[in-house]
Amino acid sequence: MHERETDPSPTRRAALLGADGPLGVFVRYPVLLKLAAISICAEISWATLIVVLQYHFKDDLLAGFSSQLIVSRTAMVTFSFVACETILKYPMGKLSDRFGPRPMVFLALGICTISPLLMTQAEQWWHFIPLRILDGVAAAALWPAMSSLMARSVPREAKSAAMSVFNGAYCAGLAVGPILGLYLGHRFGNVMVFPLCSVVMACGLVISRAVLTDGVGDRAEKKEDDDGVSLLRGRPMLVKMMLLYALSQAAVGLIANALIPYIDEQFGIKEGDLPRLMLLPALGVAVIAVPVGHIADKIGRPRAVYISYVLASLGMLVIASTSYFERTTSLFSFSVLLFGCGMLLLVASYILGTPAWLGLASVQVDEAHQAKVLSLMQTAQGFGLVAGLALVMGATPLLVRYHNVKHLFMRHWHSSAKIQMLIERFNAHFHWPRHDESATVTNAAIVTSDKVPINMWFWASAFVFFLCLIGALLWVREPEHHESGEIIQQPAALSEV
Repeated sequence: MHERETDPSPTRRAALLGADGPLGVFVRYPVLLKLAAISICAEISWATLIVVLQYHFKDDLLAGFSSQLIVSRTAMVTFSFVACETILKYPMGKLSDRFGPRPMVFLALGICTISPLLMTQAEQWWHFIPLRILDGVAAAALWPAMSSLMARSVPREAKSAAMSVFNGAYCAGLAVGPILGLYLGHRFGNVMVFPLCSVVMACGLVISRAVLTDGVGDRAEKKEDDDGVSLLRGRPMLVKMMLLYALSQAAVGLIANALIPYIDEQFGIKEGDLPRLMLLPALGVAVIAVPVGHIADKIGRPRAVYISYVLASLGMLVIASTSYFERTTSLFSFSVLLFGCGMLLLVASYILGTPAWLGLASVQVDEAHQAKVLSLMQTAQGFGLVAGLALVMGATPLLVRYHNVKHLFMRHWHSSAKIQMLIERFNAHFHWPRHDESATVTNAAIVTSDKVPINMWFWASAFVFFLCLIGALLWVREPEHHESGEIIQQPAALSEV
């Protein structure tokens, strides 16, 4: 008896694999682990592409162009992916309900196994737009299907645990993908990362073929006929929360493609430096994400939302303030440390605020409609991100100064031998000097320059987060009853208080 008590290993295993343990859900429902593996493969591939494409544009396709132009072109490609995913997510969800999630998963993973291979043949930045649109179609088909599969794999009382597995798989792919992609891109070249993404997607396709056998994910259960919009009627706080959620994601869209050019320009941090700089923080975030997410249950979800927006605003102000320091290449300089603190504040804001925000949205409706409300919040998130990216793209003419526009125009058309011959004849007829391409456009920096530095997007993002904080303080409260008057079931501990 004494030996059993002194041996902590059975207790630890029970704590991990027990009913209330963090891994207990995989013991009770093993299929969730297999479904999570599919989601991880998909997110590793997509997260890798988002980061590596920025370096591919900056160092390869648009090398030498001004930072604002690179940010704009990268934002345009990211926009094509996010906008397509956002617009098609609801129709794809409907198709998943009609035909079952299984064929949608196969379709999505099949598309994304092929598209990275096509990227290896892209020679111009705009060649990536149709390819990222294909990825957007696949993402719109995959995520509703995967969330549906996980929710249907468990009974009603375990649906929250299934959604936590879904979110955990998404975050795991987001943490692993960029680090792996940046390391391989630095060692073997950015283009060589694209076949790797295809291989990872193919692994997900193989797993899905093994897991989603006949009878698993064939056809979704019949749902009610009411649409998501009907849930917003009579729930003004939910509508305002969607607007604030979209606004906060617009702030993310403003900086999404500006961070990498900025840290290269301000700190000299290259692609090969990021994996070792990101590894320990990524592991730390993975460890503390779940405990920090539970803080909202202790301090109250509205208060957690307020704190998260304070952290986000401060984080962006700290990041933007680093532009006042001299440029440096020392990773141990004060400005680099300050930038790292700002990023940590943003990460803390995310892992604290997101569970509280989605929790507040879900408790405003009954259990039967919680998935639909969360889908609406995800749609608002997508539209906000699209709006931020669109603003970055649209502001390019105001922020970039073009030089030698005539030479730039001619360079793009010189890829055609026939058009080049016509240009030569035209020049000879009017006795114009022959354009010497090697002398004027070998360095693209002479073509564009920035009117405004890219740190402007950090100040703009901080301002938007501050607006979100004001809106949250004015509108976000813990609902005690449904808008319809139905009392929300509270935990026993809270009801006793």
